[in-house]
Amino acid sequence: MEAYKRYKKNQSEGFAGSFFHFCRNHKISIYIVLLMIFVTYGFMLFHFSFSIDTEDIIIKQMEFYNGWLAINRYGLVFTKWLTGLLSIIPGFAAILMAATTFIYSLAWMYFFYWIKGKNCGRTELCWVFPVVFFSSVPMVEQTNFQCQSFEIAFAMLICAAALLLEWKWILSGKFLRLLLSILLGVWCFASYQAFVPIYISASLTSFVLAYHYRNEEAEGQVILISAKLFAVFLCDYLIFSLLGKLLRFLKGIEAGAYTDNMIHWGKYPLHEIVSSLKIYAGDVILGRNIFWNRGYLFVCIGLLLTVFWKIRKKAAEHRFYLYYVLVIFMLLASPFFLPILLGSPPVVRGQLALPFVVAAGAQMIGERILENTEKLSEHFEFIRAAAAGLLLLLIFRGNIVPGNRLLYSEYVVRRQENTLTEQLTSKVAEMGGTEESTVAILGIWSPACNPSMVQGETLGHSFYEWDQTIPGSTCNRVLNYWSSLGYTYQKPDEEHWKKAEKLGAEMPSWPQQGSVVRDEDMIVIKMSEPVLLFTD
Repeated sequence: MEAYKRYKKNQSEGFAGSFFHFCRNHKISIYIVLLMIFVTYGFMLFHFSFSIDTEDIIIKQMEFYNGWLAINRYGLVFTKWLTGLLSIIPGFAAILMAATTFIYSLAWMYFFYWIKGKNCGRTELCWVFPVVFFSSVPMVEQTNFQCQSFEIAFAMLICAAALLLEWKWILSGKFLRLLLSILLGVWCFASYQAFVPIYISASLTSFVLAYHYRNEEAEGQVILISAKLFAVFLCDYLIFSLLGKLLRFLKGIEAGAYTDNMIHWGKYPLHEIVSSLKIYAGDVILGRNIFWNRGYLFVCIGLLLTVFWKIRKKAAEHRFYLYYVLVIFMLLASPFFLPILLGSPPVVRGQLALPFVVAAGAQMIGERILENTEKLSEHFEFIRAAAAGLLLLLIFRGNIVPGNRLLYSEYVVRRQENTLTEQLTSKVAEMGGTEESTVAILGIWSPACNPSMVQGETLGHSFYEWDQTIPGSTCNRVLNYWSSLGYTYQKPDEEHWKKAEKLGAEMPSWPQQGSVVRDEDMIVIKMSEPVLLFTD
C-alpha cells in the first residue's frame, strides 16, 4: 500500500523528471547494459565488415529504396532521410546502432518501470529485458545487416515510446497522446514488418505487468483496457497498410513480392506446411541450432508456474484472474503467430518477437523470485546477487558467446574474401580489363572454416556463394561488391552469359592456370563447376 501511495504521489511528475529519477536510482543496471552492449557488439565495432546487401544499397541507393517502398518499408526510408543517411556509411551504421541500442534499452527499462507503477515491485533486474533481447542471436543477425541496423534499433525506441503514450492515454486520457502513439506505431510498423508481432507481444507483456502490479487500477477495467489495446493496434496496422498503398500509387511502384513469397499457404501441400512448422517449433523450444537456446522453454515453464501457483486462491481474490492466465498463454504463443500466418518458418532476422518474449519473461520471473524471497528469506541480499550472477552467466553462455562466434566467422570470411578479391581484380587488370570490360563469374567460392567458426543466416557467408539458386545472381552480387570497393566492370547480358558458360565448360576452376580467360571484350572467371541445386 505504501508503494502505491508513493506511485500516486509521483504521478504528477513530468516525464523528464520521472525518467531522470529512474536513471539516478538504477545506475548499476545502466552500467550493466553498457557493459553488455560492449561485450555483445564490441567485435563488430572494432572489426568492420561488409554485410550481405550492403553492396547493393551503396551502388543502387534509390533503386534499393524503391524496393523497400514496394514492400511497405517506407518508415525505414523516412528514418534514413530524416537522419541524412540515405547514402549509407558502412561502419558508422554499426556505431549508430550501438548508441541507439543503449538509448532504446533505457526506454524499455523505463517503460516497464512505469507500467508497473514506478515504485511498485522490485526493479534490481530491470537490465534483464534489454540485455537478453539485444544480445540474442536474431538481433545480432539483424544488426549486422548494416543497411538497416541503426534504423531497426531506432524502431525499437519508437515502439517503446508508442506503447508508453498509448498506456498514458488508456490510464489518463488526452487525445494528443493517442494520436502521437498511433503515428509512432505506424512509423514502427513501416520500418520493418517484424515489428507487427513485436508490438503484439509488447502489448500483451504490458497488460500482464499492469494487471499484476496495478491491480487496484486495472481490476475494474480489464476488458476496456484490452479493447483499447486491440483497437490501437488495429488502427496502427490499417493506417500502415493504407499509407503504403498510397505511397506506391503516388510513386508508380508495383507491390513487391518479397513478403508474399514467404507465404506457403495454398502453394505447398498441407502436410508439408504442418511438418515444417512442427520442426521449427521443436527447434525453437529445444534450442536445436545456433539461432535458439532453451531460454524460451525455461520462460514458458517459469511463467506458467507463477500463474498456476495458488490459482484457486487467486481466482477467488481477483476478478478476471483466469482472463489474465489466458493473456499469459497468448503472450507465450505470440512468437508463433507469424510462422502460422506464413505457413513456414520466418527468416531469423524477422523472428524478433521470440527474443522479446524470452527477455520480458526472464525479467518477470526474476523479479517475482526476488519479491517472494525478500518476504521469506533473511538471506535476501545473497539470493539477489546470486540470481543476477546466474542470469548474467546464462546470457553470456546462451546469447553472447554464440553471437560472437558468428561475428568472428563473418570477420574471417571477409578477410579471406578481401584476399580473393585482390587476386581476382589483379588478374582482370592483367588481362587488360577496364571499366568498359564485361566480367562473367561462373560457379561459387566458399570460405575455409576453422573449428571456432559457425554460419548463421547471413553471417559467415560469402558474397561469392550468395544467391546461387538464381542463375547469374552470384556474379551480379560480386560485381556490385567489387564496385563498392572501387573496381567497376560491366555485367554480362544474356548473350555474354551464354558465351561465358560455353567457355567455362572447357576451363579449370580457380586458382588453376587458365581459370581466368579473355574473349574479345569479356573476361570469364570460373570459380567452380556448376552448382547442383537439386538432386533426384
